[in-house]
Amino acid sequence: MSFTYFNIQTTAINSIRQKVRYAEDEDNPQLLSFWLMAEQTLFTGSDINTDDDARWQMYQGQFRLLLDVICDNLIPEHWRQLCLDNIYRPLTDLNRISHCDMSKKRLRHLWLELNITSQYFHC
Repeated sequence: MSFTYFNIQTTAINSIRQKVRYAEDEDNPQLLSFWLMAEQTLFTGSDINTDDDARWQMYQGQFRLLLDVICDNLIPEHWRQLCLDNIYRPLTDLNRISHCDMSKKRLRHLWLELNITSQYFHC
């Protein structure tokens, strides 16, 4: 399975992404922290230039995957709530690397999207 939100695609990281996305290990809340750490480690260990644009893509991909989980009513509610509780992490990382008006505007749009979505799905 490929996750198009992300530039880096490996069998190992996609397996973890799939477990997060489809709550395949729903009784393991540490999976989210492990996944986010693995993404960061994979990213820093890759040949991709670690500029802010590449990091932006990774953090936005994390946000999108977590938002997909939150919006999926077929996922157990406790897993969706855990994803909602952790979605601030990539947003915080995005805030840290947002230095220009354009990136700050994009970040505000993501926060707005999360606000609207979380109200709609009542996680």
